[in-house]
Amino acid sequence: MKRLLCVLSIAASLLMTGCASDAKYSAMKETEGYDRRVNINDIRQLHQMDRTAVQDVELIRYMQRIRTRLEKAQGATCDCVVVVDSFGGYEAYSLSSNSIVVSAGLIAQAGSEDEIAAVIAHELGHVYQHDNIKGWMQEAAVDLIKVGGWAAGAGGYTMLLGDSVEAASKGLIYRRWNSEQEIAADLFATDLLVKSEYSLDGLKMALRRVADYGSQAEQRRMQNAEGCMIRNGQKVAVNFTGCTQQLTGSEKSVYQADRLQTVKESAFKASPEQRRRRPGAAPPRFNSVDYLFGLNTLVSDDKAALKRALQKVERRTVPPSLAGNTAVTNRLAMAHFLAGNSEKAGRYLRASLESSDRTAWTFNQLYKVVDRSGDRKAVQKAILDAHNELGYMATLLPIEYYLSKRHGLTVLEALSFGRCASNLIDDKDTYQRCTEFEKYVASGKADW
Repeated sequence: MKRLLCVLSIAASLLMTGCASDAKYSAMKETEGYDRRVNINDIRQLHQMDRTAVQDVELIRYMQRIRTRLEKAQGATCDCVVVVDSFGGYEAYSLSSNSIVVSAGLIAQAGSEDEIAAVIAHELGHVYQHDNIKGWMQEAAVDLIKVGGWAAGAGGYTMLLGDSVEAASKGLIYRRWNSEQEIAADLFATDLLVKSEYSLDGLKMALRRVADYGSQAEQRRMQNAEGCMIRNGQKVAVNFTGCTQQLTGSEKSVYQADRLQTVKESAFKASPEQRRRRPGAAPPRFNSVDYLFGLNTLVSDDKAALKRALQKVERRTVPPSLAGNTAVTNRLAMAHFLAGNSEKAGRYLRASLESSDRTAWTFNQLYKVVDRSGDRKAVQKAILDAHNELGYMATLLPIEYYLSKRHGLTVLEALSFGRCASNLIDDKDTYQRCTEFEKYVASGKADW
């Protein structure tokens, strides 16, 4: 049903926009400078996460050199590119079999090229072992669990235990599938690093950093996790979601501490000389990476500290490779808004709205602007631009439904309603937000 609605939505969008194609967006600056074609849908996924690709030519070449060295050692091309995204934390992931993403924050914190190579080698493990295809199959299995729950109780089962089914499905993924794939990718990286003559210490350091981040994230999640039994005075009730979380471990991080031990044990298969190989020098410095990592100082819940951080950031010259980068102007717009500098916030927001690499946050702000304008054509163009540039996003869907209904865009309203309805089984939160935003139409004002 969802695929059919998506096809109908795409067809309608093509009719309404004169058959707009991907050609406009495939020429975006983020896809230039690579030795292979960059998958435009992967760039869209970055934008959906409010991130952008860093268009620093020297940085791109550096990452390509590492990838090529690893491919040569493997003896087979991955047919993929390594993209650096604008995120300031320590992170790497594979968007698809075509795109490996390494965060600017990871490069800024890496102690050696061996550490960066280790992270890329791990992600290459996912690519060579076709984990993206496995991930698609796992998502399909999760949907079957949810649909099965719905059918078993003629709707009542999922309405009563829907969150429990959701937690159980997550438990299956995070405890069985993902953890196994992560360890398999670690072992693949261990072998590949030895063959490419990188130090295994880089992989060990990367795993220590990731385990630390994962541990912190797990602690935050477990603090908020619901208990199995809820006591209200003398009465005790069973919390199905909390029980399921505990039984399945759905809240546990995939970055288990035993990953490092597994790598250490696997390393003993290498020769003593290979095991003793020390990491090389620190990676080169890139102005783009240093600038993006410096934006982490804008994360503060103290208004005075935030203002000081903004002054420090704005004293730095934005590197040419980040000129017009929406991730930068988005962050500065948000920071100035929180600091109470509405004029500067508006200036940065306008730069984001006029850029060629708009993200989900940018469109969220654009939707507010066109909603207040009351211009039906502007509203329609904003929604269709979001579809073209980002694809179809669940997080923006309730707002699009509200906008199309409020401003009398009949075709878009019907399509948005169909997409909302299709989420009834597998994404109840989005469906509920759609119904909430529908109520705002009568009042003419949404609680954004």
